[in-house]
Amino acid sequence: MLKFLLYILLSLAILFVGLLFFAIDDTPLLKIHQGLNREDIQRAKQLLHVAPEERGQLKTVSLDQKDLNIAVSYLLNHFAENTTQIQIVDDRLMIQIAIFVPKSPWGRYLDFSFNLRQVDDAIVIKSLKIGEISIPDPAANLLIPAIVHNTPLEQHWQLLSQYVKKVRISPQALEISYLGSIVDAAKQLAIQKHRDYPNLHRYQQQINEIVSQHDPSWRLSITDLLQPLFLTAYQQTPAEDAIQENRAIIIAVGSYIYKHDLRRYLPLGLVYSKEYPVFAYKRIDIPQHFIASALLAIIDSSLLGEQIGIDKELGDAQKGSGFSFIDLTADRAGTRFGQIAVASTEEARELQRIMSSTKDYSSVIPEVQDLPEHMDEATFASKFQSVGSSAYNELIQQIDDRIKALPLYQI
Repeated sequence: MLKFLLYILLSLAILFVGLLFFAIDDTPLLKIHQGLNREDIQRAKQLLHVAPEERGQLKTVSLDQKDLNIAVSYLLNHFAENTTQIQIVDDRLMIQIAIFVPKSPWGRYLDFSFNLRQVDDAIVIKSLKIGEISIPDPAANLLIPAIVHNTPLEQHWQLLSQYVKKVRISPQALEISYLGSIVDAAKQLAIQKHRDYPNLHRYQQQINEIVSQHDPSWRLSITDLLQPLFLTAYQQTPAEDAIQENRAIIIAVGSYIYKHDLRRYLPLGLVYSKEYPVFAYKRIDIPQHFIASALLAIIDSSLLGEQIGIDKELGDAQKGSGFSFIDLTADRAGTRFGQIAVASTEEARELQRIMSSTKDYSSVIPEVQDLPEHMDEATFASKFQSVGSSAYNELIQQIDDRIKALPLYQI
């Protein structure tokens, strides 16, 4: 009996790996677009806008092919990074979606393609493919609802079921009739999604105010974002909430620096008024490395953050911009920053106190400009042999000493 169970489990594991092989790919079926531009975002907001006087009324919108692609991409980007293409052909929608998934041996993209057809008042799924796997129509019309009803998507489905009253596919457009009060319900759902960080939207809105007032003739420093947010947290939130607030601030700053990669963290509908690059030492890559490592550290993945930083630099040495100890310094400073931010209530509060008056990025990220970078694989090997060599460890120790020398990291 035990052997039989092991055989079944092994067979299921092999089947699962096989399904992943055919479902996930290194290359998406769709051409990857560069995301929505500001005009697209404004158009999406216009399409989805409900005026106050319409909140209690039934509203009908007609979306042509271009508007439908903009609206769907805008909404999906709040859940997963994706590229989407929808065509309206006669009485059906032809939909292709490529979802970006974490890097794996199977690839980076999960492709979906399917048709939606109108049958009387119902919408049915036809020709569903997941990667290279074709799903028969009867199974697809059972599988998709089952996935929706047994995942967090269920909340959104219930919202649509309650407020969307009619959907009709015409030869040139998709017509949707819905109650205007869906807007208030959607906002409540977004707030609930971020209930662990109730002030996240507040910090993101504060960033919006900062960048809207920023003089574009000057570089926007990472401390131009961090200092005002930590000042708000230190002055206006309870000391016992310091860890929660610090996490929210790091997510908020990360959501601005990585505007496209972190859309899933954004409250629905937040669009920044200005999008400036963020600098430290006249470079934009340093804040990116710093905040990415801080984000990993606040979710208790600091070791993963360090390893990701090393792996990225080794990859750059092989075929990218070259191994950079400057980037690695930003990684390690960000990791330490994130660790202190959530270490304990006392340390989190002390970080708020120091950061509330920190104006210079050199107080957060130590001097880096004398460190070696742009080393290809051969140059790195000739100077440092490998990661973990005595020469490599000696320089890493110098970097760590610079970080520890900053008052912020002596908490």
